[in-house]
Amino acid sequence: MNQSTQAGVAGPVRSSFSSLSTKSLGPWLVAAIVVAALIAGWVLRGDDSINPELGIGYWLGIIGGSMMVLLLVYPIRKRVSPRTNWGSIGFWFRLHMLLGLGGPVLILYHSRFTWGALNSAVSMTAMLIVASSGLVGRFFYARVHRGYSGRKLEVRAILKDMHEELDSLSEGGVTGAWLRDQLHPFEQRTVAAGASFWASARSVIDIGIATRREQRRLRRDIAAMFGASDVPRNEWAPTKHDLLARSSAYFLAVRRAAEFAFYDRMLRLWHLFHLPLFFILVLTAILHIVAVHMY
Repeated sequence: MNQSTQAGVAGPVRSSFSSLSTKSLGPWLVAAIVVAALIAGWVLRGDDSINPELGIGYWLGIIGGSMMVLLLVYPIRKRVSPRTNWGSIGFWFRLHMLLGLGGPVLILYHSRFTWGALNSAVSMTAMLIVASSGLVGRFFYARVHRGYSGRKLEVRAILKDMHEELDSLSEGGVTGAWLRDQLHPFEQRTVAAGASFWASARSVIDIGIATRREQRRLRRDIAAMFGASDVPRNEWAPTKHDLLARSSAYFLAVRRAAEFAFYDRMLRLWHLFHLPLFFILVLTAILHIVAVHMY
């Protein structure tokens, strides 16, 4: 493989990893802010400056509750024609996630991180269950959709990615062809993984362990193969790096394809429970507001 080919092959790999790390930074930053806010609120929970019934403490509850009600906009937007000028589904999903995190934080500040009276405790419990359910749903969603775009992945597209990674190894000459033969058996295991719910559930663990074990073995074999070569290190090092990067990308695609069927089924099951839980939250919140203002 000549240097121009190596540069052309390695470039997209590096750019994809760079893009992935950039996209991953946002959620981690939001999570860090939420965790910091929760820790600060827990430390200051005895501060008498926040009164749930007066002033800023009261309005924190109003704003937090309103944010929770606005969570309904996202499922409504999904059912509205895409031609309407409501903004993209991806935008509303991101806002849905922010509201689902910010609302509970404000309500916890409103309650001063205590359960309070019975009606408050019931409403708080329902909110924490819905918020936890939302985090679980976010985990499943990320594995069956393309980022926050709202566009669902398809097994066909994932398998195509696997084929492309596998076929690209032919550019590595004899070593690439050998590596391709080593990786090819995982394709059949991936196709079989989606046969049933339990087969897909097993594959999440089995194929995950198998691909990581095989990846470590291939790293050792490739390192030994190039290390025993008479070619100077500065000539074969880029090729070795490229083959390792391509095999890693292939194994990632294999795990993604094997997991897809399981997480898709789990996301459908999650939807059956999350919306009813949300309406229970709304009901308990209404009862809490009525109880607070009447008694």
